[in-house]
Amino acid sequence: MKALKYSQAWQINIHETPALHCQEADDVIVNIAVCGVCGTDIGIINDNYPVAIAGTTLGHEASGVVTEIGKNVTKFKVGDRVVINPTFACQKCRMCLTGNPNHCEMKMGTEAGVSYDGAFADQYRAKEAFLIKLDEHVSMEAASLTEPLSCTITGVDKLAITHTNIRAAVIGAGPMGMLYLWVLHQRGVNAFIVEKNSHRYQFASKNLPPNSKIYHDFESAIEQEYGTSNSQIDLCIDTTGHITELLISHLAPGGKLLNVALKDKKATLDVLKIADKSLSIIGSIDSLNNSFERAYALIRDKQIPAEKLISHTFNFSDYLSAFRTVGCDINNKTMVPLEAPNCKVLLRLSNIN
Repeated sequence: MKALKYSQAWQINIHETPALHCQEADDVIVNIAVCGVCGTDIGIINDNYPVAIAGTTLGHEASGVVTEIGKNVTKFKVGDRVVINPTFACQKCRMCLTGNPNHCEMKMGTEAGVSYDGAFADQYRAKEAFLIKLDEHVSMEAASLTEPLSCTITGVDKLAITHTNIRAAVIGAGPMGMLYLWVLHQRGVNAFIVEKNSHRYQFASKNLPPNSKIYHDFESAIEQEYGTSNSQIDLCIDTTGHITELLISHLAPGGKLLNVALKDKKATLDVLKIADKSLSIIGSIDSLNNSFERAYALIRDKQIPAEKLISHTFNFSDYLSAFRTVGCDINNKTMVPLEAPNCKVLLRLSNIN
C-alpha cells in the first residue's frame, strides 16, 4: 500500500509499504477514503511543531471502510463506513484516571500521524473503541471533519459558557476558527471573526453562521461592534497565537481567552490584572469528554455545516498541491502566501464513498 511518510522537516514522500492486517483482537483495518490536512501536519512539516517520529505516516482526520476485523470485534463488520478517532487513550495512566485522556501518558507510540502511523495512506489500523459507524446520509468528506470539530467542542466546553448575551470573538478564519465560530453559534453565542488574509476572509465571509460578521482587524472590529476601540470583550478564542497581549488587554472582568494555536510564541502577562479582573487564560488540545461522539452527532444532524467548510479535495498523488494550497510549499521548503480562497483541504485516498 501507499503511505505519506515523514522523514524530517520538509521531507515527506509517498512510500510503498506492506498491507496492514489485524495484530490484536480489537484491531480494525480501515481502507481510507479521505483525510484532512491539519495545521498539525503543517507544523510537523515546517518544523514549527517538531513532534513527529521519523518514518511515521502523517494524517489523522479520516474516514473510510472496514476491510478486516480482529477476533473480538463485535461492533463492526467488513464493509461498514466509519470515521476514525485518532486520539487513543489507555484509560489506565494517571492522566486518564484524572480526566485528562487527551494527555494520556501512553501517547508516545499511539498518537496517529505523530508517533503512530496515520491516515495519509491506503489503510489505517484502528481500535474498535475508537471508531464510529457512519449513517448512510453522512458523506466521507463531512465525516472527516469530526476530529477537528471534536477538538473545537473540547475547547468550548472549557470556556464553561453560562450566558449567551456575551461579547465574543474568534481570531483566525481557517478551519479551526470557522469551526469555533459555528460551535459558538450552536451554543447560542453570536461571535464575530477576524481574518487578515484576503483569501481566507473571502471564503469565510460566504460561510458564516447567521448574523455573524467578519473583520480584517481586531481593534477595528471592536470599535465597529461596540462603539470604541478600547471596548472590552468577554470571550476570545485565538487560533493564531499572534496577538495574545492585545486580546488580554481587551478582556472585560471575568473575561476568558482560549488559546488553541500550536505556535512557539511568547507573551508577557500582567499577573496583577489576571487576579484583579478575574481573568481566565485557557489552553486546549485534542478530544475530551466524549467530544468526538458529540462532534459526529452535530455533523450527522447537520447542526454544523461540515461540507460547506471544505474548500478543496485533492487526489492522494497530488499531495504537494494540497499542502501548497494551505501555504506549505514542500518542494521549496518554505511557507508561502495563500493563492486562493480556502478553508479545509482534503486528500482523497480512494474512490470509496
